[in-house]
Amino acid sequence: MKFTKSTNTSSGPSSAIGIMRFTDTDTGGPKMSPEFVVAVSVAFALIIAVMHFLG
Repeated sequence: MKFTKSTNTSSGPSSAIGIMRFTDTDTGGPKMSPEFVVAVSVAFALIIAVMHFLG
């Protein structure tokens, strides 16, 4: 059994390529910025904390 070197030297590790290919796809879902997600999470946590102290 002989091992030969791949002729394609421009690619990285296969796991990194798989991750890049996965994140490059557009799923068509809602587009939300990270700031919006953090703001909604903090607001939700504050609402829960206020409800805990009041009730």
